[in-house]
Amino acid sequence: MGSRSEALSRASSRSSARRAEWGIALVAPTMRAIVVVQILLSVTSGASISVHAVAYWVLSLCVIAVSVLLMTQCLVTGTVRRGLWHGPDVLLAWIAIPAMNLLLPGSHVVGTWEAWASGFAINVAALAAAWMRPAVAVGHGLALGGWYLVWTSAAGTTSWETNLSNALTVPGYAAVVALLTYYLRALARDADRSREDAVAATRALELERYQLTVHDASSILRLLSDEDTPAEVLPGLRVQADREAKRLRTYLGAESAPAHPAVRTVGAMLATALEGFDDLPLEPAVALGAHVELDEDVWVAAGRAVTTVLHNVRLHARAHQVVVHADTDGETWEVVVSDDGVGFDQDSQPLGFGLDTQVGQALRDVGVSVDLRSAPGRGTSVTITGPVHEEDR
Repeated sequence: MGSRSEALSRASSRSSARRAEWGIALVAPTMRAIVVVQILLSVTSGASISVHAVAYWVLSLCVIAVSVLLMTQCLVTGTVRRGLWHGPDVLLAWIAIPAMNLLLPGSHVVGTWEAWASGFAINVAALAAAWMRPAVAVGHGLALGGWYLVWTSAAGTTSWETNLSNALTVPGYAAVVALLTYYLRALARDADRSREDAVAATRALELERYQLTVHDASSILRLLSDEDTPAEVLPGLRVQADREAKRLRTYLGAESAPAHPAVRTVGAMLATALEGFDDLPLEPAVALGAHVELDEDVWVAAGRAVTTVLHNVRLHARAHQVVVHADTDGETWEVVVSDDGVGFDQDSQPLGFGLDTQVGQALRDVGVSVDLRSAPGRGTSVTITGPVHEEDR
């Protein structure tokens, strides 16, 4: 029964949120690797023109070391949200901006990769947006961009327009990455919730299908196993048990489905449904509607519904008379199963699975209406009504 729901459960374990985190964790080291390569290509040249080559080398190597830690942890853990590199990465971005102004000639502070601080700051602000809350990440990007603007303006080597444009790049990338990662994670969470809902719905559907399949069979087995079941009831139960066993084997795929009559009439449906209920005080009166032909799905659903009603009568009604009546007015056909048993209070006693689902819902699903009336001490009547085919009219 659970093969489809189990498959969906296994699919649900491969979380969309987890896959989204992995995607971000693969992009982050790739972005940082590009910056590291650019720093490596220019670090020797930068050190050669720096006023303090050792300090320049130390700062560059610290950035490279933290970047290696970033790339390693992202690839090992599959997330950017956890990592020892968070604090040092942000701190180095803030230190590198004034350091470039102090260590390099003014002509190299803006627009060269010897002054790699601007490219590094943009990358840090963008990656921070993947592990900080979006509002915090954008605020950090604005602050870092402002810090960059202050120091490049102090250098006085380019116009304020150039400095402002470069500074705005930092929060711009932070905002873009913050929005993108927020959207991806929200989308992944929605996908996980939808998958969980699908698993729950499939399980509920399969449980209902299972209940529909075994409901009547369980009633038969209960009576067969009960030592108090009268001997005159057993032959009919064995006939019904054999029929249910064949139906269950068909459901499990062990046998092919039994062939239904070529002409599926109300009379043939009732003859099949009443088989094995010889222990009940049945009074069939079906001649008026017996000739009406039914679609196969209606024939099957109506037959199972009548069988379920009769099982309920056998188990609960303690009836002295059970009338099964069929009729037609040319437009509709009608089958009524009524007993003079103990009945029940419809207002205070809800319908069980058999009457509610296997009779009511199953028939409504094939376009057939059901009306059930009962009262304590006054028996129960179930009326099944369906349309007559145009050709039969």
